[in-house]
Amino acid sequence: MEVDFESKCVQVPKNIAVLLNDGMSSEWVQALVSVKNDVIGSNREKILTIQHGLVPRLLRWISDESVSADLKTESAIILGSLSKGTPEIIRSLINEKTVPVLLKSMTNLNLRYTEAILRCMRSIFLVSPESVECLYEEHQFEGTYIPHLLSLVPCSVVCQECISIIIEKACLTREHQMYLLENNTLSVLSPLLSSEFYKVQMPTLRCFANMCYKNPAVCAAVAAEPNLIQVFVELMARDKPSEMQMAAAKVLTYLHRGGAIPATDPIISRKTLGTLARMCKRDRPLEENVKGAETLAYLVEADPDLQAIASITDHLISVLANYLTYKDVKKVSSSDQKEVDWGCEMKRAAYLAFASVCANDEEIRDKVIKKEGLIEQILASMNSVNEGEVAASLRCLQSLTRSVQQIRTVLNDNAVWKPLIQMVQSNNREIMVLAMTCLCNLALDFSPSKDALLQNNAVEFLSQCSSSTDNTVRLNAVWAIMSLTYCASEPLRVRIISSLGTEKLLKIIEDPILLIRQKALCIVRNLLTSLHDCEDRDVMLQRVLRERCTSDRTVIDRMVKLLGSEVIEAVFRTVRDPTLPVYVLEQALCIVSNMADGPCCKEHIIGKTEELQSVLKYLEKDSYPDYQPVTRLQLPVLQFITNIIDISEDAASQRLMILKNLGVQRILEEVSYKKDLQK
Repeated sequence: MEVDFESKCVQVPKNIAVLLNDGMSSEWVQALVSVKNDVIGSNREKILTIQHGLVPRLLRWISDESVSADLKTESAIILGSLSKGTPEIIRSLINEKTVPVLLKSMTNLNLRYTEAILRCMRSIFLVSPESVECLYEEHQFEGTYIPHLLSLVPCSVVCQECISIIIEKACLTREHQMYLLENNTLSVLSPLLSSEFYKVQMPTLRCFANMCYKNPAVCAAVAAEPNLIQVFVELMARDKPSEMQMAAAKVLTYLHRGGAIPATDPIISRKTLGTLARMCKRDRPLEENVKGAETLAYLVEADPDLQAIASITDHLISVLANYLTYKDVKKVSSSDQKEVDWGCEMKRAAYLAFASVCANDEEIRDKVIKKEGLIEQILASMNSVNEGEVAASLRCLQSLTRSVQQIRTVLNDNAVWKPLIQMVQSNNREIMVLAMTCLCNLALDFSPSKDALLQNNAVEFLSQCSSSTDNTVRLNAVWAIMSLTYCASEPLRVRIISSLGTEKLLKIIEDPILLIRQKALCIVRNLLTSLHDCEDRDVMLQRVLRERCTSDRTVIDRMVKLLGSEVIEAVFRTVRDPTLPVYVLEQALCIVSNMADGPCCKEHIIGKTEELQSVLKYLEKDSYPDYQPVTRLQLPVLQFITNIIDISEDAASQRLMILKNLGVQRILEEVSYKKDLQK
């Protein structure tokens, strides 16, 4: 039920009337004590106090230096009691600018007053962190309020508890993390981890977790603090409360991901991983199950060795599979007191853990996908109304689509491409990007789903997405088109070129994001391939490629004509720019090499001396001194020369003489000599 704070009661309680009367100052302290007793534990009395306009009065007394210490202290205590009310009550306090006033009035008047101020701010931040920025504003003595808050930590246990919670809630961005680091927060809070009071240790642990999250600089500073990592390990011991074990494991996870502790350290590979796997057990509360699986997913996400260890730890895969059987159970979360659908949360956490554990290893993927009903559960979750569950199921599917075997069997049998076609048009950016990433894998040449995607207008949709202003969407679209062009039939190549058009192709070929530029050049490279480029592959694949690729090299000439002179010129502009990364230049050189395999194209290229020289210069290392893998650029140039002087075609001798006149023979001899010296 919403409370109307604007409405006023006809009868104003006597104590509040006294406090609002400037002529009754001698009775204020006693009236405050009475109001304090009334509002404790009663939301009704809290609401009445706010409705009668007492909050502005209390704030005015707190900020008035001429007011007595007793009056200020009792006022702060009442505000602290009000801040423990409903979210609507806290909202009214925020609207009255309570936090800025309290911060400006946070003097060392007396310990009771200071604790009352801190309690009030703690209660407000626990419910609504929007006032956090006030802590980072400069006050009248210059600097922010953070150093003053930290200076109050030694005053009492109440100060330690409240300040650690305030700092925890105040660490929301990288800028906050760095500011706290620069103001010696680590050295001030570190001793609190060894406090004998649980209510001090827990918020301090959470504060360290927030500071370390995705911040290598903070992680390095934490690792440099003497014995601090060992303290986290001790707090993760089995004789500690499970909530504390979970919080300590989270800090150590963030330290590992921040580069402070290697994956090979037993602290990570045994203790932290083992603790998180234990948190996933069925005998733990649902909230710990969810946090354990989420944190484990983040811990092993980037390390194949940790993924392998996780897959054989405490029957983890079977335990996570059981998560998917939880029905929709709605209960209040202990952390934020909000109703949570634990059925959705359990599934979401399981999918995230599966996605990380089977991200790289084929055997682990096979073990995961063989769990009964897993694919059916993923498909059901993809249609869930809970967007977090949908996104997590797509992350899991993304890992599974990295498997050639699964793409050809289970994923094809269950037609996972069908819901993906719909989901790439989602209004939720995360879901759209994840769905598109899955489609990128399903669009690979060996995927049976590729033809189904083509029949459902995948080319046209991806072409449209390739001009998106969102870098991630654009990259995934270009990447998927690249997969579709690999060994494509001539009609499909024509369809792709027509769908993209010259304007879009030019934009992605010269995209400011270099990875997009590389993939765009890969598209052009694939469009300009002929059958003989695939002859080194296994026999079975050759049979497939012969069905899809044009059997003669004139297809290259036709594709170049369709692409147009502007696109080809853009390729040569790339070749002429040696400042670009090797992986971009390599693709441009491969395009030129493929062009030189077209009968008409090679005649055109051989007559362009400037373009020839721009390609041939990459045979010499001195032309590109900053790159290490020289052969990555030399090989496409050597193939270019081979294609130009192909003796099976007319006028090969004339083209050979032109290259000799450009000094190609001398350069090749020098390259060969250098290679001999390296042996």
